[in-house]
Amino acid sequence: MLSKNRIKFIRSLNINKFRYDNKAFVVEGFKSIHELMHSNLTIEMLYLTVEANEIFRTARSGLKTEIITGKAMKQISQMPTPPGILAIVAMPDTSIDPATLRGQLSLVLDGISDPGNLGTIIRTADWFGIRNIICSEDTVDPFHPKVVQSTMGSLFRVQITNTSLDTFLSKSSSFGLAIYGAVLDGQSIYQENLQTSSSLIVIGSESHGIRPAVLPFIERPLTIPLPTTKTTSGNPESLNASIAAAIIMAEFRRPV
Repeated sequence: MLSKNRIKFIRSLNINKFRYDNKAFVVEGFKSIHELMHSNLTIEMLYLTVEANEIFRTARSGLKTEIITGKAMKQISQMPTPPGILAIVAMPDTSIDPATLRGQLSLVLDGISDPGNLGTIIRTADWFGIRNIICSEDTVDPFHPKVVQSTMGSLFRVQITNTSLDTFLSKSSSFGLAIYGAVLDGQSIYQENLQTSSSLIVIGSESHGIRPAVLPFIERPLTIPLPTTKTTSGNPESLNASIAAAIIMAEFRRPV
């Protein structure tokens, strides 16, 4: 039986401060936890209802688990309809050295504030085999419940680092990493000769784009051009950040 203090602790992990104070976050759902079990992350405790335990009885072998009632699961779940399985997970080490990114294609996110957008970007990056995403310090927490849920397990395969971008990008240049950036007046992504390894792609928020403090580090500005023929009048002000990131990643991964 879950104590009131344990319930309070689990619910507190909804809040950024308490997640980082305790270096733990919550994962829910059968698919997400299945992916979690095949990752290198440490599951501190797995809570299951009786029904979920029947499904995961073999898979959870060796894990510290507790079977709880449906009522208790509702008390600790962060979802409107609890799936019946919830894990407390130790936060991984998210520090990163730019030197380790040589030979890879990585993403840099400047000021992405919407959890759904970040989750979609992480999931798309995983699809394209991108293993590192470096975020500005004010980008939404990657362990926010809505981000975790929307990545559908991709979070456990992609390392996310929140750091000072000007410091990180200044070091990156010295290691020979090409720094691309999505801007409104850059070279068309379809015409640029893209360097597909040892490269960083910087994506800004749809509200502000790449901010002035980061722009000086962009060596190779890119843009997604509007089509030359349109059937409607007027243009949108910008693309959704996750859509723009997906288009650019796809172009970098286009088969030669």
